[in-house]
Amino acid sequence: MKYSWILLLLLYGCIPEPIPLELEQAESKVVVSTQAIPDRGMVLVLTRSFSALSDGSEGGFSQEDLQQYLVSGANVSVTYDNQEIVLQELSAGLYGSIEIMQENRKDYTLKIIDAEKGKTVTSKTQVADAVQINTASAQIDRQETTSISLRLFFNFNDPIGKNYYMLNAYVNPRAPDFENLLNGGANFAGGEEIGGNTTSDPPSPNFIGLNNFFSDFSATWTLSDEGRNGQQIREEHIIYNIDVVPDDVVLLTLSSISEEYYLYLEAREKAASAIPFVTEPVSLPSNIEDGYGFFSMHYPAPFTITLQ
Repeated sequence: MKYSWILLLLLYGCIPEPIPLELEQAESKVVVSTQAIPDRGMVLVLTRSFSALSDGSEGGFSQEDLQQYLVSGANVSVTYDNQEIVLQELSAGLYGSIEIMQENRKDYTLKIIDAEKGKTVTSKTQVADAVQINTASAQIDRQETTSISLRLFFNFNDPIGKNYYMLNAYVNPRAPDFENLLNGGANFAGGEEIGGNTTSDPPSPNFIGLNNFFSDFSATWTLSDEGRNGQQIREEHIIYNIDVVPDDVVLLTLSSISEEYYLYLEAREKAASAIPFVTEPVSLPSNIEDGYGFFSMHYPAPFTITLQ
């Protein structure tokens, strides 16, 4: 036993003195998130990045925490077809326009002048050719544990070449009321309801993807045509733990996206499921000059399903 105490004393004496570290805070930059609205325009959310060492990363965000990271008063414009369209600030950090349409193979340039920081953020992208959904259906699965899953089936014709896709499912979608907001209204998703009678209350807005501004629930996933180039692609996707009932409406959209945006979405999904101090940190790619996030213009081809 005495040798054990001697060993502990020796080990204790080998412990080095703590070294004080002063880590420089990362510069706060504009973070860009875009949402394309088929045949209606686009909306864009601007927030500011924050350091992992700042108070904002501890615990959950309150509405007051969120407000300080929203970028207000910015000059935001998109240029395409030799015309510059200025996006209107609809609310704090939220910008939109009903004049910007998604046109195949057109080049789009985003320019953001951040008045508060005195910096300019830019990005360029191109709209890929739209790909339509041939057919789609959905099935409600009820488990013994009372949890509900939604099983989606769909197929589409993949064009020749290397292609990447983003799919979105919206439960009881609502058309965005751009006209109301442009005239000073406060209700973003106050447009006509497409249908549905889900029993759950709509979740709070999701500033990362914007999807829940338009629906009671939304899900996003990606796929590629690897091994299926130029073929008809048939897919099944399951959304777990979802609150849906018969006669609810699901709007399924298929967007052909760039490889860069596909990799960004894949990395974002890995980052969202990462376990702090266990999972290796994920670095998110970006096409934003002097900023973060991703500027993507794509055409979400829609297909509406009424649940049985």
